[in-house]
Amino acid sequence: MHLRAYLALAAICIIWGTTYTAIKVAVRDFPPFLLVGIRQTGAGLLLLSIAWLSGKISPVTPQYVRRQFLTGLATITGGNGFITWGMQYVSSGISSVIGSLTPVLVALIALFWKDRQEKMSKLTIIGVLVGFIGMGIVFSDGWADFLNPDYRWGIAGCFASCCTWSLGTVMSKRYNDLNVSPLFNAGLQITAGGLGGFVLSALFDTSHKIHHTTEGWLALTYLLLIGSALAFTLYMFILKHLNVTVSSLYTYINPIVAILMGCMVLGESFTWLEMGGISVTLLGVYLVNKGARIART
Repeated sequence: MHLRAYLALAAICIIWGTTYTAIKVAVRDFPPFLLVGIRQTGAGLLLLSIAWLSGKISPVTPQYVRRQFLTGLATITGGNGFITWGMQYVSSGISSVIGSLTPVLVALIALFWKDRQEKMSKLTIIGVLVGFIGMGIVFSDGWADFLNPDYRWGIAGCFASCCTWSLGTVMSKRYNDLNVSPLFNAGLQITAGGLGGFVLSALFDTSHKIHHTTEGWLALTYLLLIGSALAFTLYMFILKHLNVTVSSLYTYINPIVAILMGCMVLGESFTWLEMGGISVTLLGVYLVNKGARIART
């Protein structure tokens, strides 16, 4: 079963790496939060339908459903919503690099949630510092970009996404019942997150007009079926069988896939200095994960 979990982890490393490019294409034609609402609600209802038809809907308490909905609001409405909004203003590569900090925040949130008095290992502290130094290197060539308010907001949206997604990851590991189908859990969380996207769209999207293009609808279809329905079900399966820190290791691969796709499909470019910053950031992530493993032994 662990082999299947690692294969599922490998699959979402690729899938979620490509979704950055698909989001960048889709937000050209869809308002960002409306895109999240359509994508995630559609994927969630599809998964719930499959769960119902396959007899995988488990009897659960109202409290369990509420917790799944809260997790979905953090992971999907916040995590996916903020980054989709932010990618109107920043490249798919930059947004994926910021997302690579997820294991750092997951480890910190899991640590403080478990016991506020528990001390972090020295290796974890070093990893956190190294990770953020890497971020500084990534942006060192483009500090002038921060003079653009849209760029600042885009970066802020990506960091907010990383924070809420990390919180949702810890909540999933804490609240998911191992006896409940990952398909059912994913359906509940994604549906809740998609509905939250519609709420944010009503509040914050400056326009609700959709520009109907083939590229936009193909990107949305890919995001709905592969990026959400398939990948998030795999993610629930991973969280069921692997610990929360290992479950977030996809963020090592996502930036590489996203950067390659951004260069090939979107014409984005990355400097050697930025690539060095990414390497430092991922080293920090590695140190945080290693520190977390040591602390558990």
